Parts: sequence; C-alpha cells; structure tokens
Amino acid sequence: MGHHKPSMPNSLFAIAFLLTLCLQSANATLEEKIDSIVGDKQMTVGVAAECGGKTFLRNDTVRFPLLSVFKTHVAMAAIARLRMEGATTDSMIHIDKSRLRADTYSPMKQKYPHESIDMSVAELLRYSVAESDNNACDILIDIAGGIDFVDAYIRSLGIGGFSLSETEATMHSDRSLCYNNWSYPSAMLAVLKYIFEAEGNGLEQLRDIMAGTVTGQDKIKAGMPPGVVLAHKTGSSDRVNGIKAADNDAGVVMLPQGRCYIVVFIKDSAEADQTNSATIAAVARELIAAFSAGTDTE
Repeated sequence: MGHHKPSMPNSLFAIAFLLTLCLQSANATLEEKIDSIVGDKQMTVGVAAECGGKTFLRNDTVRFPLLSVFKTHVAMAAIARLRMEGATTDSMIHIDKSRLRADTYSPMKQKYPHESIDMSVAELLRYSVAESDNNACDILIDIAGGIDFVDAYIRSLGIGGFSLSETEATMHSDRSLCYNNWSYPSAMLAVLKYIFEAEGNGLEQLRDIMAGTVTGQDKIKAGMPPGVVLAHKTGSSDRVNGIKAADNDAGVVMLPQGRCYIVVFIKDSAEADQTNSATIAAVARELIAAFSAGTDTE
C-alpha cells in the first residue's frame, strides 16, 4: 500500500496548531517572567497593560488601594466642573493659609509656609498631579464639587471597577480609610485611555502635567528605554505595623511604535520601599520588551 502526501488542509491545520502552541508559549512566558519577578515576595501585585492592541492582566479582580493615583481622577473631575461652568484652568483661586495643612505631604505648603495665596487652577493641578501635593488635591476636590462628584463623574464616562469616597484629609485622619479609594488595574487603564484618547475631552493640559511628574522615578520610569517619555501618576502609603497598603504607578509610555499603557499596583507589601519600586520597574521592563517584540500577550 503506497504512502501519500498529507493534503493541504491537513498541512495548514498542523501549521495553525503549531502557531497556536507558539503563541500560548509566548503568553505563558510573559506570565512566567512576571511571576518570577514577584516570586515569594510578601505583596499582591496587580497589572493591566495595553500596547498596539495587545493586553495583559494580572489580579484584575483584586481591589487595590489607589492612594495618590486617585489625584488623576480628581484632576479630570475638576477640569470637567470648570468646563461645565464655562471657566478654564486659568481661573484664580484664593487659598487661605488655614486650608494648607502642615501635617501632610505638601510642597505647596513648604513654599508658602505662613501665607494665604492666590493660585491658578492650572498650578493647583500641577502641584497635585506632578508633585502629589495633598493640600492641592483636597482643594481640587472642593473645586470639583466633592469626592462624590469625582466618583460619579468618572462613572459617567462609562468606567467602572473602582470606588472613590475619601479625601486626603479623611485618609490622613484614619489610615485604614485608604482602602475605600480602590480600583481594579483595568479600571485605571480605562482612565488613562480616556485621558489620552478621548476626542475633545479638554485634557491636553493634564497629559502635559502627567509627563512632568517628578515622583516615582524608580518605578515604571526605571524600567523604560532611555529617552522615552512617560506620563504617569504614582501613589504610595505610609506603613502600619510594617505593612505598606500600596505602592503604585500608572502611566503611558510613549514608545516609537505608539503608546503603551502600563498600570502596576502593589497591595499590602511587607517588603522594603526599594523592593516595591524595583518590582514595578521590572514588571514594566518585561511588558515593554514583550510588546516591542510583538509578542501576543492576550
């Protein structure tokens, strides 16, 4: 009985099967690399990333405390409120010195320690987002119409999977309240995509401010190729009994082939701050390498 060559459909099927195996292997490799970065560290790591239509998610059903990353949401809502009222970020705000708390992180208070000041909303936005100023954030929450408005406004954009109910002042009064301002990693990714992709959203200024962020240079920034622009917002908490509620970074890496959205959240870490930051940088590095290599990460 003679042998016959396999038919073309069978050959194509075999090739397709091998390609599927290769893609599954590539995907597993990225997951495995990130798993190995996290290793046995005492922390929970959440990731949401998207680049060139490819996505990667890890622990996306965990509620991660946002900490100062929520200043991004606050900035969006404050800008939206101004637009509703026919005003712009050039609007000047009088800030009585009594509103500048000394017992919180505030470069603005350090610059104006004993005086009331008049400042544009644009400058408040820069202080809050780029420098993570807690006083500036709470003033912006007031401008927006309260933290409930901030929460409702982000939901009005079709984004869910988060909750905002606390200000910097309330979180400062009770450290445990920081867990009330939470987000799934993919929800923060949706916020970033809205800022950088939604037509006519009036957020060009916020994009520029995020590109000027000075905090967290050892997080996503440290995992990027040199000379690449990063627009981002960081967040981190104090420690209670040695446990850090959150160490976060969420941003947009401007790669030559396009925008790469990366969100890395760390929850309840018993590790050192440097270990948390190095973990975020290493995860970002692997994601950028995978996306740049064209690995299918879905």
